[in-house]
Amino acid sequence: MANEEESRRSNRRRTLFGGFIFDEDGKSWDCSVSDISYTGVKVRSEVNLEMGAFVELKINKFNDLRRTKVMWVGPGQYGLQFLVKIDKAKDGMTELFKLIDKKI
Repeated sequence: MANEEESRRSNRRRTLFGGFIFDEDGKSWDCSVSDISYTGVKVRSEVNLEMGAFVELKINKFNDLRRTKVMWVGPGQYGLQFLVKIDKAKDGMTELFKLIDKKI
């Protein structure tokens, strides 16, 4: 587990945010965002995604819609990488950065 944490590109923060995943056909599924970082998120959902797929992720708390790529797949959970860097100046995103940077 330590090696996994050392290989991460940015800090992670455990969360429990609601959201939606939108596929290329415009279909949507509820999801929960259980981990978030500057570079991506871990989500839990009943959607069936394949590694390498591109999806839109809406994080309700921040009213943020973000293009992502599926980087890993597990039972009922997915690792999504943000394709566009988060804009720290965007309304509501400063709160997100405080959560990520906060020491547990």
